[in-house]
Amino acid sequence: MNKRLISVLSLMLVSPAAFGDEAGTVVFARGDVTAERAPPVALAKGDSVEDDDTIATGEASRAQLLMIDGAKIAIRPASRLRIEEYSYTAPAAATVTTSEDKSSVSLLKGGFRTITGAIGKDDPDEYEVRTPVGVLGIRGTDYTAVFCNGDCNWVPGLAAGASIADGLYLGVSAGVIVFRTTTTTIELRAGEYAFIPLQTPEPQRLTDPPPVLLDDNDLRFDASDSSAGDRGFDAKLGTRRAPESSEPDTGDGSGKGTDSDDPAAPDQPIIGVDPDGNPVDLTPGQTPDPSRQTSSIAYGSGSFGALAVPPTGADDNEPSQLLLDGNGDAIGFESNFAGRTGADTAVFDIGTAVNVDTGSDSMTVMRWGRWTGGSASITTVSDGITTPIDLGSQSIHWVSGADGGILAMPITGVATYTLIGNTSPTDNLGNVGILGSATFQADFVNMLVDSTLVIDIAGSTWDASGQGSIGGRLPAHLFEGLYNNVSVDGIGGGTGSFSGFFSEPGPTADPQWPGAAGLTYSLQDAQGSSTVSGAAVFGNPQ
Repeated sequence: MNKRLISVLSLMLVSPAAFGDEAGTVVFARGDVTAERAPPVALAKGDSVEDDDTIATGEASRAQLLMIDGAKIAIRPASRLRIEEYSYTAPAAATVTTSEDKSSVSLLKGGFRTITGAIGKDDPDEYEVRTPVGVLGIRGTDYTAVFCNGDCNWVPGLAAGASIADGLYLGVSAGVIVFRTTTTTIELRAGEYAFIPLQTPEPQRLTDPPPVLLDDNDLRFDASDSSAGDRGFDAKLGTRRAPESSEPDTGDGSGKGTDSDDPAAPDQPIIGVDPDGNPVDLTPGQTPDPSRQTSSIAYGSGSFGALAVPPTGADDNEPSQLLLDGNGDAIGFESNFAGRTGADTAVFDIGTAVNVDTGSDSMTVMRWGRWTGGSASITTVSDGITTPIDLGSQSIHWVSGADGGILAMPITGVATYTLIGNTSPTDNLGNVGILGSATFQADFVNMLVDSTLVIDIAGSTWDASGQGSIGGRLPAHLFEGLYNNVSVDGIGGGTGSFSGFFSEPGPTADPQWPGAAGLTYSLQDAQGSSTVSGAAVFGNPQ
């Protein structure tokens, strides 16, 4: 089967010929980490792991593996993960190859997090994780699995004498997983969680992340041990190194100081090397807070009647604020809002309207759609007044990102994004148009974004271009701006605004850039008689 070269990592670690028994390499090991062979072998950084190895971690021990197809596996303490079969053949450049690739592992005890590699991307049947309660498959993803069998007393915040129900806990950060028991199949997408009981293996969806998946220090991939010279996964690529610091970690989440014995290094400078050997700063602006799970959402529409403002907005929603239907489409959310008396917050409710033009992208985990027909409502928080919004002749467009912590942002570089999805533009007269083209560029040095749109609607062509700011009075990953140049059939004088947010990198994205951007817009012609709005999603930063 044809395979893609997914990263520099694959080029460095994989030859065109199939590997033998080697399944991967240890890139981080702390404490008691062994390969249960005959006889058992203590594992250290740089050691190989092989087919038929059972990787075991002791109490307060952990390991990270870099597999031959580029997959990353972080194994938490007190775990046992058996490598049943791991074979991968990388295609030679410009050569069509066939291979029998396979990734089959068994979770016997404890838990792990993984970002999957090349195996399974073209053929999901190539990948499986066996557990005591069923088999897990993928669609290219980042997920965590923890199996409890009377041994999860390490869970943070667990009261004395309390216990964790035995079974398998699953959480997805990006992509999709499919879990099969003997009687049932369940599919989980980014931001979704499930529990499969040990005694009655029937999957149960969870609305909130279970406590066993919140132990971030044991399952993060940026582990480093400066005292031991360990530099984590990305240093294996030669693209980042751990910082040097003599300051102790303050432990307050500020990222000031680094405890050299703590593999979960806080946000210190990460210096990369480009293909020419020049240093590159890949440092995000801040470290995500795993305790605060949010989803970003942006909206855009025409005039809201009594509110009299053609609005756009973007904000972060906690799980209780962003309401989704069974398809994962937004039916309620909160956002900043230009209300009657200026800046405000508003609660949007779909009411009797319906979602149309819905879409999603599995790589960036972005979703989009528009509310139309019937009546929605907007409740301004400052005064509690609810305003009904007639959507018979206009729409409210929205785009949302994946659940996660607060997004870390780069501080240098310029990235150009490609349009990967959008809603159909609509106007306030009931017309539906076509988004002919759209561009989006982010300047992370000056914290600016540039946006252009070409829209065909009601027999006219709208052209818009403008610039906005990243962060500012907003959280760092949100942006807003104005279209200073708006013309309709070549006649200028129009105005417009846009709002949006950046989303985390997808499984194969360049980690120095946010993986996607969601943008909503609202445009008016020079006479103020026609308003056009819509939503666009951008990915593949270059």
